[in-house]
Amino acid sequence: MGPLLRDTIIGGLALAMLALATPLASASAGNTGVVQADTDATSGLTTWTWRGEDLSLQLAQLLPDQTRAFFRARGFGTEHADRIAGHCVFQAVLRNHGQRAAIEVDLHDWRSHGPEGNTRPRPDRDWQATWAQEELPEAARIAFRWALFPGEHRFEPGDWLMGMVLFDHPPDTPFDLTLRWRMAGEVRQARLPGLRCADDQRE
Repeated sequence: MGPLLRDTIIGGLALAMLALATPLASASAGNTGVVQADTDATSGLTTWTWRGEDLSLQLAQLLPDQTRAFFRARGFGTEHADRIAGHCVFQAVLRNHGQRAAIEVDLHDWRSHGPEGNTRPRPDRDWQATWAQEELPEAARIAFRWALFPGEHRFEPGDWLMGMVLFDHPPDTPFDLTLRWRMAGEVRQARLPGLRCADDQRE
């Protein structure tokens, strides 16, 4: 992938995140740490921020139309962009803000608890075989990989990453999220209550 494509993808993600990020207003207690939520008065989109002892996660709603437009601009046809946008999509920022140890995260260990039952996010590796089978252009597949939050990553103290996280829920679904991670060989978890997928506002 050339530097121009990579810079375009990273720049697009950064702009999307900045557009949605707003000061945090309300708070509710989770099992571990605190979940803060803020709804932008103009867009109606909500951002949730959870902060534990060493790990923090920010989840910002993305409208299905935002997701469609993002992937259409990166080589996806209407059918494939609609398929992605039919999921529950958030822009995520995960950070190891502690100083004690590295943190290992695998999205396959996370669970979302919605009205239709429990499921987990769909990381890039769960999509790539389908994209290859359906003969999506290589540039589009690379763009998809760079857009999504890494399925597995080791965060040293101070490290952070940003990317899209896709859940197998339709738009406007309420759910709780259980995070799991490893730190110093120990599995830890926290539950984030009261999340909701963005509504599909198309008329």
